[in-house]
Amino acid sequence: MNSNLLPFESVSVQHAANAFSERGRLVSLADQCGFFLCQRGWADVSLNEKTYHIQPGDVYFYLPSTFVCLLDHSADVEGIAVKCKMEFVLPMIEQTFDGTNLLAMRENPCISLSADQRRSLENLCHLVRERSDQLAKTSSTAPSAHCLQRLVLCLAESLLNELLYDYICNQSLQPHVHDSRDRIFQTFLVSLFTNYKKEREVSFYAAEQCLSPRYFSSVIKERSGRSALQWIVQMVISSARQMLSTTDLSIKEIATDFNFPSQSFFGKYFKQYVGISPKEYRLRERKGEQMLPY
Repeated sequence: MNSNLLPFESVSVQHAANAFSERGRLVSLADQCGFFLCQRGWADVSLNEKTYHIQPGDVYFYLPSTFVCLLDHSADVEGIAVKCKMEFVLPMIEQTFDGTNLLAMRENPCISLSADQRRSLENLCHLVRERSDQLAKTSSTAPSAHCLQRLVLCLAESLLNELLYDYICNQSLQPHVHDSRDRIFQTFLVSLFTNYKKEREVSFYAAEQCLSPRYFSSVIKERSGRSALQWIVQMVISSARQMLSTTDLSIKEIATDFNFPSQSFFGKYFKQYVGISPKEYRLRERKGEQMLPY
């Protein structure tokens, strides 16, 4: 049975630079999030312009359109990496985190595990990989195939919930009483992660919650320090920059992927917020000229 149909991918990383990086960047796809558990060696990683020194027992998380750069690593760096589709992860995040905590995870993506936490996580990773390999060798017509697929998914959910539990424990996140504005912000973030490549208007996200754009924006600004439009633009521009830097898709293809009516519209939008055209940005990136993200 094709295990590629699963909404996640687990791999053992012996050389992080070769397994994850393209031109020095760890690739975070638009519809994916993930984590890396360091088991041996070390790595210096820049996430959202902050640098982290990752050692054995450390975990870093990334959410969609996070700009991640591998700065340096030891020759013996080794660990486990898991990439997940957001549609698989979001229900668990919604049940566990409020909007403020989800924002905290985006801004503070690294934790250090205790010996017990690391042991539990590694055991679950091993079980997921073992059953995934078994699923890959099982015919889709075999009586056990459907049951085995459900088993793999349940193990993966357990793994991700274990990670969320470890994150909450390590970051000492404080629960608080949710009010209506918290729910508005949480719902917006979840929707934004899912829809930003198709919807760039504040009115779309406000209408989803039956709110006026003005009131909706004021709530998002109050809860996060950024306006709804700033959130939308940051997601679109960060992801577009990444695609220009790490893929060979034409600019026209990227414009289509982001649901722009034409390459020209995409170019004007990109230049408005980055200051240069997509073509010039790609040329600079390939010449190694670093630019600050939006």
